[in-house]
Amino acid sequence: MGCDIHLHVEKKIDGKWTPILGVNEPEVEYLENTIADIKERGDKVDYWERRLEEERNGTANFIYDGRHYLLFSLLAGVRNEYDLKPICEPKGLPIDVSDEVKANSDELGIDGHSHTWLTARELVEFDWSQTVEQEGWVSEKEYKVFKEKVRPESWSGGVGGGRVRHVSNTEMNRILKNGYPWENDDSFYTLVKWTLPYSEIVGSFYTWSIPKMTELAGDDLESVRIVFWFDN
Repeated sequence: MGCDIHLHVEKKIDGKWTPILGVNEPEVEYLENTIADIKERGDKVDYWERRLEEERNGTANFIYDGRHYLLFSLLAGVRNEYDLKPICEPKGLPIDVSDEVKANSDELGIDGHSHTWLTARELVEFDWSQTVEQEGWVSEKEYKVFKEKVRPESWSGGVGGGRVRHVSNTEMNRILKNGYPWENDDSFYTLVKWTLPYSEIVGSFYTWSIPKMTELAGDDLESVRIVFWFDN
């Protein structure tokens, strides 16, 4: 079963934590490009235009609204298959949480778990240069990408089937050099490993979300926080 995050942004205004709405510019840009592509194909865009309008009007989860288990691991130790040390173990809802965010949490009831919060300072001061080793099975095509970029663009945690053959990196190198043996109709996969810094793995959360938190906080990094929890 999948796991999702419910994330809200609060800012301390006149001594009181207040939920704020915001616009996720990368998401707006993505939706605008998607709509343009769909229109070019001659298909309907009603759904996408409604989503774009909602995003432009501002949302509660504008800082992050995705499903990224490695990010969840770092934020709260949730879905932590790599056994990473999180920024902070879940510490529950803040005692001074806003009424609106508390109501959202209560609405989910027992389906919500791992409630916690992090300030802009905690996010900024975390060492995002730490690395994690990943591994996955890749085809001949993706192995070429791996050799060029030292990482694949796509991979599988496991791959099987009657015509699948698992081969060593050495054997896959031989296949690349001598040509793909199409005559036996087998599909060849090899296991590769690569290392990436957290900052690169979490993508826009590092390049956009954290800078946006810093912008909102201004001179006081303790004045803005994300309050969040998860459900499966």
